[in-house]
Amino acid sequence: MSLKHMILGCLLDAPTHGYEIKQRFKNFYQRSHGINEGQLYTILKKMEDDGLVRKEIVYQEKNPPRKVFYLTGRGKEEFYSWLMEDAPPGDLASFDFFQVFPFLEKCNYFMHIPAGAALDLVERQIAAEKAKLEEFKRVKGKMLDRRVNHFRISIMEFGIKFQETKLDWLRNLRQKVLPTKGSDRYGLGPGSNK
Repeated sequence: MSLKHMILGCLLDAPTHGYEIKQRFKNFYQRSHGINEGQLYTILKKMEDDGLVRKEIVYQEKNPPRKVFYLTGRGKEEFYSWLMEDAPPGDLASFDFFQVFPFLEKCNYFMHIPAGAALDLVERQIAAEKAKLEEFKRVKGKMLDRRVNHFRISIMEFGIKFQETKLDWLRNLRQKVLPTKGSDRYGLGPGSNK
């Protein structure tokens, strides 16, 4: 999903100002779309020039004027055109799971550190993933209370299942990196690659 289409989708939900768009990106797309306000407003300006959005200046009593962006008819057409396209299959040889779970990058080199150090990293990652899972469950509860659209709740459920899968995998990994008694070698069993 391009940044342009992310902005169009955000404005399809409701007209909003740049800071709110940036906050949504921070909360939902943090890893791949961390943008600063200068970049955001540059893109919004280009989208305005292309007729995809329009800007309205809203004056406030105690605060500076706010630039509120609205989706135009042309912007809706562009967004729906993107939405109805088939999703690209991606490169079949690409290990894209490294991008969505960066901890794997560290695991790739565990054989170069003592088992106790690897175990410590795994334990810390389990704690972090548990905290994230609890937060996702909390957010889902709030979404249900607010009667958020069921498609968005379904996306949160995907996030919860993904977290649970990562935790299951990490617990399995923990068993593989447990040092054998009296040594700092991995207890992977006979014939394993260390």
